[in-house]
Amino acid sequence: MAISDDPAQEPLDKVIELRLPSKLGYERVAMDTASSLARRMGFHPDRIESLKTALSEAVTNAIEHGNQHDEAMKVVVLLTARDDGLVISVADQGQKILPQEHTTPSPQIADVLERSDKGGWGIWLIRELMDEVEFTTAPSGGNQVRMVIHLEP
Repeated sequence: MAISDDPAQEPLDKVIELRLPSKLGYERVAMDTASSLARRMGFHPDRIESLKTALSEAVTNAIEHGNQHDEAMKVVVLLTARDDGLVISVADQGQKILPQEHTTPSPQIADVLERSDKGGWGIWLIRELMDEVEFTTAPSGGNQVRMVIHLEP
């Protein structure tokens, strides 16, 4: 089947699966793929930027915290295009199960600036930028985040 340049002529029940090495930099592959799909679906450019930021944070967390930079482990990203939006699943293969209850408070800028690692914004950003967010254990036994961004009329 040929891919049309007109997103309105494409069926919106697509699933794209990416299996990425646990190496920083590969989050860009997920971001580029998701933004291309979102553009074809008709998402507003601001929503695409939100999607890219949230996805980058989720993949980076999977690489750093879930898989602990073990390049033999994969990060699996599923992008499911639906009529009403995009469902994104990011799963790691790590044996370190991260807390499922991600109710961390919003980071305070003064606290973050005092730390040497400057981390702590990822989960907060994901929750702020996506319409729905759920953290669970992945079928592979690792960690999984499911994010939904709705297509606005």
